[in-house]
Amino acid sequence: MKKKNIMLLGALLITAAVLIIFSTDAKAGAAEGLALAENTIIPSLTPLLILFLIIMKTGAKDVIAKAFGFISVYFFNLPHVTFPAIFLGLIGGYPTGALLTNELLIKGEIDEKQAKRMLRFNFCGGCGFIITAVGTTVLNSTKAGVILFASNVISAVIIGFILSFSEKRNLQNYYSYTEDKNFGDALTEATGSAVRSILNITAFIILFCALNKILNIPQTLMPFIEITAGICGGNSYPLAQISAYLAFGGLCIHCQLLPVIANARMKYYDFLFFRIFSGLLSYCITKLLLVISPMEVSVFSNASVGVVEFSSVNIMLSILMVIGCFVLIMDIKSKKKVI
Repeated sequence: MKKKNIMLLGALLITAAVLIIFSTDAKAGAAEGLALAENTIIPSLTPLLILFLIIMKTGAKDVIAKAFGFISVYFFNLPHVTFPAIFLGLIGGYPTGALLTNELLIKGEIDEKQAKRMLRFNFCGGCGFIITAVGTTVLNSTKAGVILFASNVISAVIIGFILSFSEKRNLQNYYSYTEDKNFGDALTEATGSAVRSILNITAFIILFCALNKILNIPQTLMPFIEITAGICGGNSYPLAQISAYLAFGGLCIHCQLLPVIANARMKYYDFLFFRIFSGLLSYCITKLLLVISPMEVSVFSNASVGVVEFSSVNIMLSILMVIGCFVLIMDIKSKKKVI
């Protein structure tokens, strides 16, 4: 344990030294990260996150759960109450699904085993970010954004359905009511939680962009590190590859979710494996959707995202998938405590 702490201290001090020595580049990168968050994450995610948290804290979620909760029961083998968290998580944006899942866990609506299962698939960039920011703004095509969003949602739903067979099915899993907050208290708590989450996301983006400016991370790797800068930073990728990147989410997003993952007593390697699997699945789904509804290459002015050959999938993605599988296998064998 002491050796681990010494290594951690050394890594942090080296990183701090690099930021100080190359302070000019670090400041420039941090400024770019702040601008990126200001123009994409903050305006698209903040209002939705506040509203979704209010729904989960009030009786509004009861309405959704009673009307559509059977979908969670029969399709995901989860309680009725999980449907609002899954639905809002998939359309709201990357932290939303995890935050709403954590909300259910804290309130005792679901147990740790169910929370782990939800965290494996309740993960999506959201319609605002994928359709508007990536599709309409970056790719100059709303249709491309719709295809990307649909691919990511379908991938998540498929994984959730497959995981439903990992536990004994309980069709008598009726909705369990808990005491809800009044609108005023819910609004106050939801706004505070949303702001803290947005500040957390923004801080990570600034840090990763500052380091990227110094280290000059290769274009191919950038979306694996920080998804917003990697996709919206002017780089060009095939559409199916963008879909895989979005499903993976980037290590910056993963870091933001570590407290939630830890609260569910879930190992990060578990979470990482399903992000890699989701990336591969989203890639294949996007390829299929492009066959069904081909895209014209000429509609894109900022990126080369036409219909591409299956063999064009980035080699680094395959390497990371293999590494992820290896890490998962090692983690299963390990008896170390949860992160």
